[in-house]
Amino acid sequence: MGTQGEAANKTRIATTISECRHYEGADYLKLGRLATGAIKSVARVAGKDDSDVLEAVSLMKGIKGLTIFSFDDCSDEDKALIVSKLTAALADSEMLLEASDSGEKVRIYGSYDERTDKVSDFVLYAPSESALICLRGTVSMQDVARIASDD
Repeated sequence: MGTQGEAANKTRIATTISECRHYEGADYLKLGRLATGAIKSVARVAGKDDSDVLEAVSLMKGIKGLTIFSFDDCSDEDKALIVSKLTAALADSEMLLEASDSGEKVRIYGSYDERTDKVSDFVLYAPSESALICLRGTVSMQDVARIASDD
């Protein structure tokens, strides 16, 4: 179960995305439970003979919604403003991982429950790529580890 602080963080992030999606050059996609379920069903049927697709569908079983926000086509001034707003909105969120490659950083936020070994409300933020992806729902860390080790 989420805490009041986690709920406030989710609301703050959603509000910030809602404000920033109106900048010229920003792209926004939000899929709710019905659309996310339909995508999983189509992937399951289309990939019934592909073990990689079935693994991805298994990983997504706890996902109930998806939001993708890209601001790569915004002006440099707007990009800087959006990065500032998103960084502030994520400031109180639990960072699970930060990776850097050639100066480009990717941060992963979420709520980790040690008791169930699941991450909920997963946020991937790549300011240098002008992108933010939010997954609502839960993902098992065992599934993530299993898929990551299959490289």
